[in-house]
Amino acid sequence: MKTSRIALLALVSAASAASAQTRELPPNTGLPPNYDYYTLNAGHTGQPQVLGWAETRIEEKLGRGMLAMRTGPQAVYLGWRLLETDPSDIAFNVYRATAGGRATKLNRDPIRTTTDFIDTAARLTRENAWFVRPVVNGAEQAESGRVVLAANAAELPYRAIKLREDLDTRAVHKLGIGDLDGDGEYDFVVKRPGGAIDPGRVRRSPDTFKVEGYRSDGTFLWRNDLGWSIELGTWYSPMLVYDFSGDGKADVALKTGDGDPRDANGQVLTGPEYLSIWDGLTGRQVTRAPWPERGNVRDWGDDYGNRMNRNLMAIAYLDGKTPSVLAARGTYGLMKMDAWLLHRDTLRKAWHWTNQTSGFRYQGQGQHTIKVANIDDDPADEILNGAIAIDNDGRIMWSTGMGHGDRMYVTDVDPDRPGLEAVYIYEDPHPKNGFSLWDASTGDMIFGINEETADNQLGSAVVADIDPAHPGMELWADKYYFTARGQRIPGEVPPQTGLVWWDADLLREIAHRGTVAKWRGPTLATGIEGAVMSWADVVGDWREEIITFANGELRIYSTTIPAADRRVTLMQDPIYRLDVAHKAMGYDMPPMTSYYLGVR
Repeated sequence: MKTSRIALLALVSAASAASAQTRELPPNTGLPPNYDYYTLNAGHTGQPQVLGWAETRIEEKLGRGMLAMRTGPQAVYLGWRLLETDPSDIAFNVYRATAGGRATKLNRDPIRTTTDFIDTAARLTRENAWFVRPVVNGAEQAESGRVVLAANAAELPYRAIKLREDLDTRAVHKLGIGDLDGDGEYDFVVKRPGGAIDPGRVRRSPDTFKVEGYRSDGTFLWRNDLGWSIELGTWYSPMLVYDFSGDGKADVALKTGDGDPRDANGQVLTGPEYLSIWDGLTGRQVTRAPWPERGNVRDWGDDYGNRMNRNLMAIAYLDGKTPSVLAARGTYGLMKMDAWLLHRDTLRKAWHWTNQTSGFRYQGQGQHTIKVANIDDDPADEILNGAIAIDNDGRIMWSTGMGHGDRMYVTDVDPDRPGLEAVYIYEDPHPKNGFSLWDASTGDMIFGINEETADNQLGSAVVADIDPAHPGMELWADKYYFTARGQRIPGEVPPQTGLVWWDADLLREIAHRGTVAKWRGPTLATGIEGAVMSWADVVGDWREEIITFANGELRIYSTTIPAADRRVTLMQDPIYRLDVAHKAMGYDMPPMTSYYLGVR
């Protein structure tokens, strides 16, 4: 006999806590596998709310991220993380141990203003290790992890992680960042070879994707082959690296398949497709569940599978505490999304969403990424599946109705305006508003360009505070350059490229063609080689690293400009951390923060 939703709710209410951080989920007694499960919240007008297993929010347990960069014959720049759990009055002492000897404190007074230090007296002909000890209420705490420079280490602006050489090392397709081994430092998941076959340009893949895990020190962990059921290309193979299980170690979530179901043109239009979860430390498959179903090819807008094979993934805290993984299909017409929770090596579906029976305003609103942010008054995340906002319980909140575009951002663009804003560009022709700013909570447009835009004219878009002359962030795309208030800025438009916080102020810098520079200002760094894989705050203080792939290795470029202040690592900001995770699939977009980070 099929168990009723009411009976299931009773099971939910009776479930006991498993620990201080997790609780048991109800068994699937009498229910088919992966049955949707909910609990009712009387304060939510009787609508279903997602029940996760976490008692407190699951977050990475980060270490200090010690960074050491040689900058001269005896000089080494050191940086480390400030954490959200640190007391406001925390200070730090810096230590160096040479050739395995006794550590020596380098600073006279505890460091309180920044989380960096320049060691000008290191004997670099010998191996050296540095660490910090936090100082709380005048007492030293346990030391951080150590960072080591080998004897006679070269003066390089980056740290390198050499990839295995038994594969084609000319290019990497995507990079995932997460703590695979639970030591508090970021490790890396690499998907290669590089290059991409767009679903609109059908041809058979000449090779298969290989996915590899590497520790932060460069130790190779594992390799898996995705096989011929996953074609080479961004849309066929979304990937996320994140701790979905709450065990303190990042998992790897991917789209997978079986066998070789390709047709004569190379398209995969039949055969099973899965959302698979791998153990991040070993690469072992933990579990898998069905990917959102294809249905009929023509339901998606064409007759050869281009639009059907557009797939994305995302991470969202649908109950404010438990990370879920979202699997999505469709961009230009029909769209589907399933939300899953991983608990005790089992994926359970929280809800299924589709625009199949929705009105015209909700059709074809997908972008080439998914943004996740808390845009309303509850503690849970909402999902911006392109120009459609979906509430944490799977209900539609709003849509701009403007259609598909290639770039979007969610952040606090205007600090004088309450809440978050969403920046959109649209690919289809529009008589106006093809580049526009929207209220993220309501879906109301704040301003848009009052000019016609042509098909594919805008291409990309960028938002950041790069000019202190204007309040809030600046927004630019194609020939358009605006302030946060919608005033057009005359003159040259900045390049539509990468962004990075690199120097000591709060303005974001332009990362473009191997350089880092102030907008209309000095160049701060040159000689950054390779294809950019990510911009992210992975080591050192709150400034960002530029991670590239060059000459068979990942290179983690870091600033050595002395800091002017200190702030919590950006990777503990919810929007920023998920933006970095989502960069392992879809189009490249610099990560944003959930608060205004710029000059006021």
